[in-house]
Amino acid sequence: MSTYALARKEIEPEPLAPLAFLSGVKGYSRDSAREFLRAQPGFLGRNLQLEAARELSAAAGLAGFETMLIKETELPAAPHPIEPDMIEPKDGGFQARAGGALTFIPYDSITIFSAAAFDAPAAVDNIQALESGLFERIARFAGARVPPVPAPRRDTFFRADLISGEERLRLLLKPEKLDFSPLGPARSPASQINFRSLLGTLAAHCPKAAKNAFLRAFLAGGPLTPLKIASTEAADAELSRLLLLAPKLKG
Repeated sequence: MSTYALARKEIEPEPLAPLAFLSGVKGYSRDSAREFLRAQPGFLGRNLQLEAARELSAAAGLAGFETMLIKETELPAAPHPIEPDMIEPKDGGFQARAGGALTFIPYDSITIFSAAAFDAPAAVDNIQALESGLFERIARFAGARVPPVPAPRRDTFFRADLISGEERLRLLLKPEKLDFSPLGPARSPASQINFRSLLGTLAAHCPKAAKNAFLRAFLAGGPLTPLKIASTEAADAELSRLLLLAPKLKG
């Protein structure tokens, strides 16, 4: 039996805007509604039976959220990404370097341009991990109390996705992996500032691309915490919704 997704029609919806509405829907608390909206940005429901999806869509419409119903099997999947290590703006487009190869991407071929941030455990240094395990084994061997393991430090990770052309070439940009030398004298010691500068340059030349709320806020220097999503999987879910809506923008 088919299940359905309920996607918001607004191109740049704020993920938590429907929080009060969804908190009042049967089966949700405020916390679980927030968790869902951060994990499925731009959606009000996933994997719903048809009758439940129609009821939720009608209620959402009364609450001011215009939606569209689509079978889960017909929701476009986010293309497999290519992760460049350098982006260099040029006249009419930009060059992306990945695996040592350069590819020129025309600005007017970009159909989707989104950005995101999410909190996740920081990568653990191998030596630190070894030391932690070593101290634990020594304590156990000596019969001493095993010291508590501290919670892993969490960092905020930024990313941007650009999808080009009918072939849906997808570039996944991560500031920690990018060489910002093409910025020249404008390059900052802070990778987040460099990332904003690069995305601002690209976005200015892609006015027809479907963009998301986080990209707008990031470029404007606005508050980002309410726009953070749950994970990389959440970013892929948002891309699926933009892929669904992008063709309708042309029409």
